[in-house]
Amino acid sequence: MPSKERRPLKQPPASPPPYVTTEKVMQTYRMPRELVDYLKKQAQDRGLDLTAFVNRVLDGYRTYYGLPLAVSEILEADREALGMEKLSYFLHVFYRRGEAIQANKPGFDNPTGRRR
Repeated sequence: MPSKERRPLKQPPASPPPYVTTEKVMQTYRMPRELVDYLKKQAQDRGLDLTAFVNRVLDGYRTYYGLPLAVSEILEADREALGMEKLSYFLHVFYRRGEAIQANKPGFDNPTGRRR
């Protein structure tokens, strides 16, 4: 009886690394107090300091928030096809999600079937 040839399992592409260097640069920004207060609260709620939280949010913007590379490449191609800069594209995606929620209901596609 001939032996069956086994194919190796196809591995999903890795997400891009969060940082390619350990070099840190000091940068200063002016922000409205309300924004700083909001960011500090968001960081505190997650057990992070403000710098770590801001780095996480900004790097998420750069990397499509850690989505797998295959997904982020598809989104990037869509963004380019629509002729949008990245922030406008995110707003477009959020708007379209809002339309889907309005047509269905909040949590309609929850994989567990439960809503909080």
